[in-house]
Amino acid sequence: MKSILKTTLSQNVAKAFGVTLLLTIAANVYAGEMIDKTIDTSSSPKVDIEHVNGKAEIRVWDKSQVRVTGELGERTEEFIFEQRGDVVVIHVEVERSSQSWYKKVKDGDDLTIYVPASSDLHYTAVNADVKASGITRAVDVEVVNGDVMLQDIAERVEVESVNGDIELKNVRGRLEVESVNGDLDVEHTGSTSVSFTSVNGKVEVKTNSPDVTVETVNGRIDLALGDVDSLDIDTVNGRTFASLSINANGRVNANSVGGAMEFQFQPNVSAQFDIGAHAGGNIINKISDVQAKKPKYGPSRSLRFINNGGAADVDISTVHGRIVLDQK
Repeated sequence: MKSILKTTLSQNVAKAFGVTLLLTIAANVYAGEMIDKTIDTSSSPKVDIEHVNGKAEIRVWDKSQVRVTGELGERTEEFIFEQRGDVVVIHVEVERSSQSWYKKVKDGDDLTIYVPASSDLHYTAVNADVKASGITRAVDVEVVNGDVMLQDIAERVEVESVNGDIELKNVRGRLEVESVNGDLDVEHTGSTSVSFTSVNGKVEVKTNSPDVTVETVNGRIDLALGDVDSLDIDTVNGRTFASLSINANGRVNANSVGGAMEFQFQPNVSAQFDIGAHAGGNIINKISDVQAKKPKYGPSRSLRFINNGGAADVDISTVHGRIVLDQK
């Protein structure tokens, strides 16, 4: 897990640094300028937005056009708005300066972008907040510094952020979220898999996906789940709480180092439980009368039992945290 998170951080930083190095256009003709430009497109174009500093709001409308309105920042050097095949390119390029690429400045661009609802949106930024709503096809967002807010998005969503909070409301379809520093607040529906990776920050997820994966280092995990076929949780520190119903032949696998983990299953859950605390942790069983066993020597504890036929498998372990098993 740590190698994945490290790779994610390195890739995001490299991308951001690369964006900064490419900003080499010369004239300041667009600095501080008000813009209102429109391009005719198909009803489902690909829209590629590359933004450096400021904020952007992306809205849908019922026209086969892409429109950009707003004010460019004082450091903007070139505004590129053109169509390349079926791809609409919106690139806002800024002058190079001694200021570090990772610091926000107050005079960034303030853009509102209108796209067809069935657009395929790809958005990247170094220092910018982004909001998008109503897109029914796909959204891919990569931000180094800035908050991401997506609402009413369907089919596919991928979000990567280094520093900033991520809020997703009424997101449907396949979902992948990766964050280094920042909270995740997610409301999702759909039968496809969802995954969340975070280093620091709270992970709060409500979804009816049957296939859920969560990886964290530090930060609380709160999961409100539906009927689950597969749930995988890997965490180092921070409390984990998960409410779910596990299907027949379903599987729950959870591991922590020091964080407490509490699981609430459906009443009369049918599962085989294999629970372990390896170095002084505690196990509390509120599902059955079977209690954890402690060996004659050593601090470990273990709990194994079959409840109501054992149709599913639940495997949970911790190094020195607390594990609580409960029913709704």
